[in-house]
Amino acid sequence: MTVETWSDGTGLGRAAQASGPVVVLHRPGTRQARLATVGGEVFADLPELLEAAQGDASLIRPGASIAVTGADLLSPVGRPRKIICVGQNYPAHIAEAGRTAPPAHPDLFAKWDNALAAPYAELALPPESDQVDFESELTVVIGRRCRRVTAAEASGVAFGYTIGNDGSVRDYQFHTSQRTAGKAWDGLTPVGPVVVPAGQLGGASPDLRITGLLNGEVMQDDRTTSMVYSVTDIITYVSAFLTLEPGDLIMTGTPAGVGAVREPPRYLTDGDEF
Repeated sequence: MTVETWSDGTGLGRAAQASGPVVVLHRPGTRQARLATVGGEVFADLPELLEAAQGDASLIRPGASIAVTGADLLSPVGRPRKIICVGQNYPAHIAEAGRTAPPAHPDLFAKWDNALAAPYAELALPPESDQVDFESELTVVIGRRCRRVTAAEASGVAFGYTIGNDGSVRDYQFHTSQRTAGKAWDGLTPVGPVVVPAGQLGGASPDLRITGLLNGEVMQDDRTTSMVYSVTDIITYVSAFLTLEPGDLIMTGTPAGVGAVREPPRYLTDGDEF
């Protein structure tokens, strides 16, 4: 494993072990990982590792080898201080929702760590609703503590990228004008499997394909260059009013193709894989 170049899709994940979770260097699809270390220390969660490394991927080194299966992998970040989400950030998704123009500023809402789930977990659909929807999204992992970030500084703040699915309970989402009741459900936001350093994926201006599958069928397909508000835009806007910290997550919005706007609507049911 050549950690210095983060080659072959190697990223930072988190794996369950008998002694508790550990942060690992892992390439999805393989059954081996190395403990991720900074200064010889191992970590149970990504925020603490990123703080020790000061957001610098070159300071993260491989430790002992361990066996890892998909079932062992957890959300790469277990306890982020903040999970900030962006709505209405792809033009085609804005249009499919019947809106005629993008928001004048990033459309923000929040989740908490109770919402996170492992990337390959079996999710428990809530009995309170039969309108659970899927939203595949590029997710930014913040590498260092920062405030009032300029556009030129954004690439030094975005440590890396992973993928998340913004599980959305649509009827609860529209109970009021606020989204919290539909977005912050326990265990409906799978994230991972790994965080790949942003420098390997275009820095703060990534051109990445975001694809959402449901039972193997492509439901969502767009590129991050389509986003109304870029990663840089979001970081500069959010950091104007709050301090971003190592391990904070920013979910950057979803492409067109969500279940709620399909005819007929396509919500998640028992046995679906997404």
